[in-house]
Amino acid sequence: MVVGIIALPLSIALAVAVGVPPIAGLYTAVFAGGAASLCGGSRFNITGPTAALVPVLSGAVLAHGPAALPMVGLLAGVILFAMSLLGAGRLVRFIPHPVVIGFTAGIALSIAFGQLNTFLAVTGTDPRAEHFHEKLWDTLRHLQTVGATTPLMGLAALVLLFAWQRFVPRVPGPLVAVTGFTALTWWLGLDTPTLASRYGDLPRDLPSPSFAWFDAGLAFDLLPVAVAVAVLGSVESLLAAVVGDGMAATTDRTEPDRELFGQAVANLVSPVMGGIPATAAIARTAAGIRNGATSRLTGIFHALTVLLATLAFGGLAGHIPLTVLAAVLIVVAWNIAEADVLAALVRRAPGRTWWSSSAPSSSRSSSTSRTPSGWGWWSRWCC
Repeated sequence: MVVGIIALPLSIALAVAVGVPPIAGLYTAVFAGGAASLCGGSRFNITGPTAALVPVLSGAVLAHGPAALPMVGLLAGVILFAMSLLGAGRLVRFIPHPVVIGFTAGIALSIAFGQLNTFLAVTGTDPRAEHFHEKLWDTLRHLQTVGATTPLMGLAALVLLFAWQRFVPRVPGPLVAVTGFTALTWWLGLDTPTLASRYGDLPRDLPSPSFAWFDAGLAFDLLPVAVAVAVLGSVESLLAAVVGDGMAATTDRTEPDRELFGQAVANLVSPVMGGIPATAAIARTAAGIRNGATSRLTGIFHALTVLLATLAFGGLAGHIPLTVLAAVLIVVAWNIAEADVLAALVRRAPGRTWWSSSAPSSSRSSSTSRTPSGWGWWSRWCC
């Protein structure tokens, strides 16, 4: 239930970041999360919408519209199923650590800068801007449209979130921030964009299975996106499983190919039930273990908690200020960026002596002698 409470605001925020209605994020946590826990190979993984997929999915929405995401999920599910049959789960151990660090840092930057317009309530920007520099320049050109209320609320939410995770880590900070600032906005009648003002009221009933989105003619165009989703999803899910096994100190290790099968089922179920592509989330998996998770029932009850909260309180979610959700995602981006790890990696980088002016010539020559070719340098990176 604790993990479900954590997943509630994150699922809404990640759906908004992708560019789809917030209910799609909640349905993803419910149906993809439950299916992955039932069929996957990890006892601890919590599956749902994640930050790792936001850049890829938001690009697909920009190019093809929100209606393309169910096809992306279907294709990604088929690819993940093929990967599980081919035994690709064991290949994750060969991914170099610097690649993983750079990958997550890039995602963090993309998410953080992608929330600027929402965080500041910038209006008049071009939604067709695709590249990073184009979006940033477009935001700077429209800064005169920013008022005072929304940025101040966003900054207050940021301060609260960072302070909360430092001093009260066992209580979900995003839920506190979303609940507190939503009540404050409603009580004071503050003029700031909310979920309802952009997406309308959230439905408060169960979705009906639907294949109305199926479009075989679009499959070829979406195949590169689906491959990216499948690869990123498999990497993140298997890394989450490794983290979970290590935290739980269990001898019952994750079956990697079965975990890929579980993620395939999750991505096949999610679009049918109104969700978006999903993968396991490292932070939610770790939160479950810290709160006593011992089996895959944690993922199932997480899904049930999100479902019951959606049915009971979905009508109130429309009052959530969008700037607070942007603040939640900025904090998520900061946490996954691991700036200290990235800085330490650069400081200890093999071959650093050849660009460091402070290094003596003897060090440079000895380093060169120990690394007779580029392959030796690369092998130390891989290790």
